[in-house]
Amino acid sequence: MLGKNLPLSYFVHDPQVCNSPFLGISALGKTGDIHVDTIGLTLVSMFGILATAAVITPRLTTENAGGVGQNLLEMYYDFMAGLTKGQIGEVYKKFLPLIAAIFIFVLINNFIGVGPWKALESFSWWPKIGHEPFELASATTDFNVTAALASIALFTYLGSGFWKHGLKYFKLYLNPIEWLDFIIRPSTLALRLMLVITADEILRGVSLILVPWLLPIGVMGFELFIGIIQAFVFALLTSIYIGLTVSHH
Repeated sequence: MLGKNLPLSYFVHDPQVCNSPFLGISALGKTGDIHVDTIGLTLVSMFGILATAAVITPRLTTENAGGVGQNLLEMYYDFMAGLTKGQIGEVYKKFLPLIAAIFIFVLINNFIGVGPWKALESFSWWPKIGHEPFELASATTDFNVTAALASIALFTYLGSGFWKHGLKYFKLYLNPIEWLDFIIRPSTLALRLMLVITADEILRGVSLILVPWLLPIGVMGFELFIGIIQAFVFALLTSIYIGLTVSHH
């Protein structure tokens, strides 16, 4: 059931709405469908990130060491600043907010699927797809999410090239080989993240079947570790691509 997202048609039974070409459902099929679970999880993660920032920001201070929230925030800033500066160079501050946002967004959405959601499937109110209960998974197992993130990375590093070098940067793409940038880089970003997190979800599902009376803590811990690595890799590769375009001569 993993990957069978919860469609809008589960909640809205009006065929005129669900089959509207404007929504892209009937035209694009599953990939273009409106996945309610994905939208819900991404909204939860975004509001969670913004709420955390709203709570910590008023408590920031320069007079002393600050609280735990400030210390964690400073550690995160230093980590992301080091990552982006090492790959992009002196103009890294222009791209730091985006790279930091990508990292924390991917990280939270990787983590959000590692929860006791399996236990909720026994309740009658839990949604079902066909005759099987719906399995809640990380939003990053949805190709719509990873492709959107990869598209942001694509437009950013292409735009950074024109920002740094002007219209002469267009000469680079007179070589048809360079057109592969539009396919290979975003595809590898999107597919790597989706497939690795999906594999982790499948591994946890199998462990729950094999040892249903023993919580597979080791597998879930491994999932959290892989979630961190994949968020780091996505942010790192995006920084590398931007750095290459900015430094290109």
